[in-house]
Amino acid sequence: MGTSSARRGPTTGLWRSAKGAATRYLSPGAGGEVGAREVVARYLAALEEAPGQGEALAAFRVTRKVAQDLGALWQEVTARGWGLALKDRGLASLSGEPAELLAPGVSGVLAGSGGGLEEAVVRTALALVIGPAAKSQDRPEPAQMVRQFLVTALHLRLALDLGEPLEGAAGSSGRLREGLNRIKAVIEAGALAAGAPSEPPATPGLWQGFTGWTWVTEVMAGLMKNLG
Repeated sequence: MGTSSARRGPTTGLWRSAKGAATRYLSPGAGGEVGAREVVARYLAALEEAPGQGEALAAFRVTRKVAQDLGALWQEVTARGWGLALKDRGLASLSGEPAELLAPGVSGVLAGSGGGLEEAVVRTALALVIGPAAKSQDRPEPAQMVRQFLVTALHLRLALDLGEPLEGAAGSSGRLREGLNRIKAVIEAGALAAGAPSEPPATPGLWQGFTGWTWVTEVMAGLMKNLG
């Protein structure tokens, strides 16, 4: 795996610290010296040193924009159903399709066709969130969908950026999977503890405007602060 912040992996002090923590986290000989939360915290600190970023939050600009679009779409789905919501986005052909086909199609439209690594992570995160929600009889609220998307995107970005040391230390796919699951649990707990900054946008238009951008950014900033 490479890094999602740049084509060549950063070699700054904080990145070396994050990769070292990832190695110790899954190394059988480390004896639990480093926990999942420390891996997440060191990773977020390292993002501030990513080339051209300057702060960890800036590394998720595309993610936050797509989160707005997800909130707007899900608001429409909640109010009008899948058929009309998909038709308005030129996706009428997906109406009635099983979640396995619906989720990737919708994800591609929301995330666009950009070839960057953040865009690739965003498309995967969208599919992982939309698929189960489309199957569920209890439709989640738009704000809940957006939060889960942000959690999933952060988890995938970390797994991509720190994948090499994590894989090298784990020694087996089972140990790697278990370690990544613990990291995701830490991120999910951080999202719950961060709470809500304010009332979420109430209409698709508000989701896609400045109100939506502010709300999504506050949620993401709260999550990252709580984990840092």
